Amino acid sequence: MDFNKIMTMCQEHHGFHLCRDTTGEDYIFIHFLSPAEAFLGGQWQKIKKGGCVFWRAGSYQEYRSPDNPLLHNYFHIRKASAPHLESVLSQYGINFEIVYYPTEHTEITDLIQQIEIEGLKKHQFHHDMSGLKLQEILILLARSQSDSDRAPVDNETYKRFTALRQMFHTEFNKNWAVSDMAAVVNLSPSRFYSLYKEIFGISPKKDFLQIRIEHAKKLMQQDSYSIREIAELAGYNNQYHFIRQFREVTGTTPGKFIKSKNRY
Repeated sequence: MDFNKIMTMCQEHHGFHLCRDTTGEDYIFIHFLSPAEAFLGGQWQKIKKGGCVFWRAGSYQEYRSPDNPLLHNYFHIRKASAPHLESVLSQYGINFEIVYYPTEHTEITDLIQQIEIEGLKKHQFHHDMSGLKLQEILILLARSQSDSDRAPVDNETYKRFTALRQMFHTEFNKNWAVSDMAAVVNLSPSRFYSLYKEIFGISPKKDFLQIRIEHAKKLMQQDSYSIREIAELAGYNNQYHFIRQFREVTGTTPGKFIKSKNRY
């Protein structure tokens, strides 16, 4: 796959206007990092920060930035070098000349930068690596469609929630109540609960339980502790409560898990 033009954090002047009668032999992808307008589907559409548009090779392309300087990432892919690109886009349900808004659009910038560096360094298999990065971009665009009906979560909130989840891994022996979790991110328990499910796709209590059991399984790998000791290290005051929750998550008991591990 030939990325014959690629640029990240490209800045144009206030009032920038680009018009191409045809994109020629190139597929063109634009990731807008500032508000802009694009002529799509026979009309002008406003594009918010983070919007992404793919233009088909040989199509008309026009976009402008009438109200502010334009900041954007872009790449061109030579059609002859990507004979299966359109079928891949179809596989992910991605259409040309449609605006997509990935939830975490900063990841798009990171991936385009990585493709740019692959092209500069030209290490072994750099074409393959660039193709994989492109696939990640397409998956993020595809996911944006299923997330489009959700209220957006700002980056600061997302970081607070991921930091909390990291605390679950380091403090898995603590008996976290939802109220304790909510206090860490400065939200009411009800608001916290709904946002947690929105961000991670699982309830906070169930997620913490799975994390706790995963750490218990790691303790079992050490062959140094009894089941009672593992239960205590994982924060359980009652060994039988631990056994019940372990079976609930894994489908087997701690004793059977240890026996099956020792067979290999």
